Amino acid sequence: MDAFDQPIQTLVLNSPLAEDLVTDLKQDYIFDASTIAINDAYVTAYTAFLGAIESEAYSRVLVVQNKFLSLFPETLVVVPTLGEAQDLIEMERIERDLGF
Repeated sequence: MDAFDQPIQTLVLNSPLAEDLVTDLKQDYIFDASTIAINDAYVTAYTAFLGAIESEAYSRVLVVQNKFLSLFPETLVVVPTLGEAQDLIEMERIERDLGF
């Protein structure tokens, strides 16, 4: 299946972060944590979780409330809205298709 034909999977995250959330690693994911309060422990757990499922062939975007964006390192893709997450993944799909 073409990467553009695959749906973008959205998973709603809870606190604490469950490490068995993702069963299909060959998809783009939006992780929606927009309804929970984020602290340093959550950032550490998410960073470890993301490290275990990282793939250059697929996008992983986290959605959090605006006030928590600064808690995350700049190396992670974290945005304040689902729409922005979807747009970002679509742009990354185009870049991968073009070989960037």
